[in-house]
Amino acid sequence: MASPQKSPTPPSRTPAAQAAPPATAAPGTAASAPQQNSAINQIKNMLIGGTAGTTSILSLYPVETLKTRVQMKSEAGIKNISAFGTIKEILKVEGVKSFYNGLTAALARQFLFASFRIGLFFNAADYLKQKKKKVKLSLLESAGASISAGGCAILTVMPFDVVFVRMQAENSLPVAERRGYTGLFNALSRIAKTEGVGTLWKGSIPAVARAMSLNFGMLVPYEQCKAFLVPYFGYTYTNYIISSGLAGFGASVCCLPFDNAKVKLQKMTPQGPDKKMPYKGLIDCMAKCFRKEGFLGYWSGFWPFYSFLFPQTIVILLVNDFLRIKLGISKT
Repeated sequence: MASPQKSPTPPSRTPAAQAAPPATAAPGTAASAPQQNSAINQIKNMLIGGTAGTTSILSLYPVETLKTRVQMKSEAGIKNISAFGTIKEILKVEGVKSFYNGLTAALARQFLFASFRIGLFFNAADYLKQKKKKVKLSLLESAGASISAGGCAILTVMPFDVVFVRMQAENSLPVAERRGYTGLFNALSRIAKTEGVGTLWKGSIPAVARAMSLNFGMLVPYEQCKAFLVPYFGYTYTNYIISSGLAGFGASVCCLPFDNAKVKLQKMTPQGPDKKMPYKGLIDCMAKCFRKEGFLGYWSGFWPFYSFLFPQTIVILLVNDFLRIKLGISKT
């Protein structure tokens, strides 16, 4: 893997820099900005984002399943939930395959989701950098680009998201409440036929809030930290790994409350003799979560979530930056 370009730093501060080719311009100057913002580069950004997203999900999917199961236990009122205990329970009762329930839906969802949320962000970022002849967006520009891209992305992939959550939760439901989906397209067609097409966008409001907060918490800290660390590490993978690790933590804190609400709304089934849904919407769901689980209940499953999002963020952002550099879209 080719290393990204390093900034000029004294040999004593960054010994590894002596073996690397010198940068063509100092970081932060217009010369480091993308040279063009062509339609081809915009398409490349979208495909790169999707590739980075599916690479991450293939390697980390069991942790995503674990996070969902921990959230469901918290909703059921179970206290002192152990991630390791949950893993042992799943292995004993359901087997290893259960960790991969809904993988086809997850791959379809992640490719489209990452294509839009990451690709659109970098399309906007490249355009603004070229137009204003700079390499670093302002905090406001980064926030606007990340939030807009996240909202557009999730609305595009909501049907896959609904199927993904339901298939992950399937084996944890009572037998009478299981839907028995045999695959992605079976689930999509059955939901549309029996529950209406609109059900495929169930939970859109919390999903949009989650996607916006995820993109904001991931991409804004990443871009800002990466620029901040240039004087210390240059544009190197040391810089990128540190920045992406901090971005993963920020994304977890920002989006987990909405992720919890989204999972609850998407997997809910009619309850009681009157067959009423347990939640009316995002606000009702979060209010009931607060009463039942307390304030910290919003971050139920934080460590499984972060243990998934931390490496996922590193994989996504490193693969994304590597491909953007290799394909000539970016120099940093």
